Amino acid sequence: MKLLDEAAAAAVPVRPAATTLVLRDSFHGIEVLMVQRSPTASFMPGAYVFPGGAVDDADAQATAASDEGAAMLDARIDLATGHGAGAGAYAMAALRECFEESGLWLGTEGASAATLQGLRARLNRGESMVDLAREAGLPLATSALGAWSRWITPVGLPRRFDTLFFVCRAPDDQEPLEDAAETTTLKWVVPGTALLEHAMGRFPMEFATVRTVQSLLRFAADGVDALLQHAATQGRLAPLLPRIVRDAKGVPIAPVLPGEPGYDA
Repeated sequence: MKLLDEAAAAAVPVRPAATTLVLRDSFHGIEVLMVQRSPTASFMPGAYVFPGGAVDDADAQATAASDEGAAMLDARIDLATGHGAGAGAYAMAALRECFEESGLWLGTEGASAATLQGLRARLNRGESMVDLAREAGLPLATSALGAWSRWITPVGLPRRFDTLFFVCRAPDDQEPLEDAAETTTLKWVVPGTALLEHAMGRFPMEFATVRTVQSLLRFAADGVDALLQHAATQGRLAPLLPRIVRDAKGVPIAPVLPGEPGYDA
């Protein structure tokens, strides 16, 4: 892990981003959808992550088409994050990125696989998700998303994001499909199993992803309904800002969170 010097680190912008934990109940307990990033990706190559990406200008403009309406959506996301006006763009980005990377149109059922594949191809060619939703008669169901956690990339890394993590129930009648570009593999994983596989070196995940998977463990036996209910009652989310611990020679070795050894140093 290589960190930028102080001057270069101060110049790195912190971009808004959104990601979604798509969840379903199974015989083994809660499962979450994870995508493996392409080994040639510029950010976290080869790692398993949740569908997501950066918020763009179109996401802010699209909030008026949300099933909640722009004002209610902005207020709800602002309550969780303190981002103020335009906060709803995070939720719109979460819907768009999930559809791009997994082919799931969250918060709706009844759309045929052929219809969704066609819409996804058009979205990837640059068409607006708002226009596609209007044409297909599908909702932009931000109301299906619950704010879960907020992570800010450590200072010193060359790319930094202020990422809002959402939770959402998987549509019962849709099957996810990788995009073969940014993502190469899709897997439904049991949180405990994913953590065990990661510890054995067989399931690569970055720090924030590991901690987020760990946050699902307490709901493993209670199911998705209990998890979504908890998300709806959380209120303001304290931003999680890891720092990078260095060894005795000053070499960066690992990220830690507040209260963990080495954070204050």
